[in-house]
Amino acid sequence: MRGMKDPDPAQMVVLAELAGADAIAMQLRRDRKYLRERDMYILRELVRTRLALELPPVDTLIDKALEVRPWMVTFVNDHADSDTPVSGIDFASAPVDYGEITARFRGAGISTCFLVEPEPELVKGAGKAGASAILINCREYSDARTIDQAQEGLDRIDTAAQAANKAGMRVRAGGGLSYKNIESLVELGNIDEFVVGHAVISRALMVGLTQAVTDLIQIIRSAPQS
Repeated sequence: MRGMKDPDPAQMVVLAELAGADAIAMQLRRDRKYLRERDMYILRELVRTRLALELPPVDTLIDKALEVRPWMVTFVNDHADSDTPVSGIDFASAPVDYGEITARFRGAGISTCFLVEPEPELVKGAGKAGASAILINCREYSDARTIDQAQEGLDRIDTAAQAANKAGMRVRAGGGLSYKNIESLVELGNIDEFVVGHAVISRALMVGLTQAVTDLIQIIRSAPQS
């Protein structure tokens, strides 16, 4: 959105859900770059599937999330004026009591998730913090320039997903996913959900949002799983 009034996210949510999207993800940043607070409240009433809210672990935004009561909150590190707007949580160095935060959300009936790099130790950190899910950052895989680099990134994602599965956490994947690279992730068979934004909106410019969402769902459903 970047501060603009159009397009209205409410209209896009309706079209996405009608096309078969089973969840809607919103990004709330400290600089409010991608989402206005009014949109957050409107979408909470509008979404008929599941609403996931992504935000940094800042007290003011945590309070907002507890007020809105989405289905799930995903914690990320945000970076203003950066080519990398968000990064994964580093549990070893973060001066935040994530266990206390997840307990607050769990008490409100809200699932918690952490964006993490595909490393087993970070998956373990999310589990110790009481997360019900992880969101694996797939940028290394999606930005790969060679087949070998892509395979290495895919292997790391697979290892992290297996670790989360064993810990009883739901596995979500996002970060640069597209119509061309998502099938290999589906084939792993251990990822529960895919968070795709930019690729869908880019395709929607050519075929419309409804068709763009439908096309992506078809790829996910038709891909073989191991």
